[in-house]
Formats: sequence, C-alpha cells, structure tokens
Amino acid sequence: MNLTTNRRELLQSATAGLALTLLRSDATAAETDGREPILRRGDRFDVGGREAQIIEDAFRLGHDYERRYGGCCQCTVAALQDALPCLKADAGLFRAASCLDGGATPTGIQNCGCFTGAGMVIGYLCGRTRDGAFFGDRQLSQELMRNIYRRFEAEYGSVLCKDVRAAATGDCTRVVGTAAKWAAEVLLEAFGDDRVPEPPANAAPATPAEIQGAGDGTPAVAT
Repeated sequence: MNLTTNRRELLQSATAGLALTLLRSDATAAETDGREPILRRGDRFDVGGREAQIIEDAFRLGHDYERRYGGCCQCTVAALQDALPCLKADAGLFRAASCLDGGATPTGIQNCGCFTGAGMVIGYLCGRTRDGAFFGDRQLSQELMRNIYRRFEAEYGSVLCKDVRAAATGDCTRVVGTAAKWAAEVLLEAFGDDRVPEPPANAAPATPAEIQGAGDGTPAVAT
C-alpha cells in the first residue's frame, strides 16, 4: 500500500462520521493525486440538512474560542475548522493565523483579524494551488470574500480592526463568532447541497438563541 493510498484512507476515515459527500459538477475535475480536493464553481457537498446547525456551531465555537484563548484570526479559523465538514483541521492553516489578530499591527488600522481568518479559510477551500505554475480559479475565492466584506461593512461600517472594535463596543468574542457564522453561511450558500439564502446587505446578523454570555463583561482581545 503506497503513501497516497494511506492518506486517502485517513481522509476517508476522518470524514466518515460527518457523512460528507462531494458532488462534482465535472467528474474530470476530481483530484486523483491524493491532495486535498479544491472546491470549484458548481461543486456541492452534502451536509445532510445540517446547515442551520453548522452555522450555529460556527458562531458558538468562535465566540467560545475567543473568550477562552484570544487571537481573533486563529479563533475564527479554528471555529470554521470544527464546524464545517468540508474543512479539515489543517495544523498549518491554524498556525499561519497566529500573528494576524488585531490587524496584525499595534495600531489597529489594518484589517480585522476575523475578516482575515475568514479569508484564509475561503482561500484554503477554493483558492488557487501551486505546482510549478499557479493553478485554479482566483475569481471564485475573491467573490466569496467580497460577500464577507459586504457583511462587515453593513454591520460595522468597515473591515478595519479599530473601526470594528468601536462598532462592536469592544466585544471581540461576538465579532469572532459573527465572522465565523458569516463565513459558514457564505460557503454553504456557494457549495452546500441545500443552498443558504444570503441575508439583505443591511440586515444585522441573527444571534443563535442558545448563545449566552456575549457582552457579559469578559475582557476583549484585540480584533
């Protein structure tokens, strides 16, 4: 048994409990070299009617991770890794987000780490790859990221760390949960078997009913 076969079996085992099925729009697009499949325009994955639960989990996990550990970019990535059945818990992706919280600067005048973390996950799932030359559809990942941008603009008026913190009155736990929720919605709308409708651009994000503790006085970490 070769290394490629071993890796395929490990990936199949890791996702079996999630009943994940990737529905390729073009059979020739399937990966055949053992690498992680890249989601392409028109692809679908079956989540077994769990869309609402995945979105709630993304919010809850993001909120809880930020409260417990801090580091808004990493916490957004981790929440999506744990909530989305199409995203494996890649240690490299998580580690790469380590220095990107708080706008990755001491000034807060750069992009919110939650916004950046959402972009890292989107790019990881459907961005370009590199095998000598650059390969893949860069436009698709950009379209999904601009969807996230519109939601940040509608809710916070900006994607800059200092502006997001001010609009959220310093409640970064809620910002992380909301960013993870939005990213889950955008990805499910693009690739889920049962597509999730996009809310109006000026709509405030819904709060999962079971989430408690947002704005409970927990010290906020720079976002």
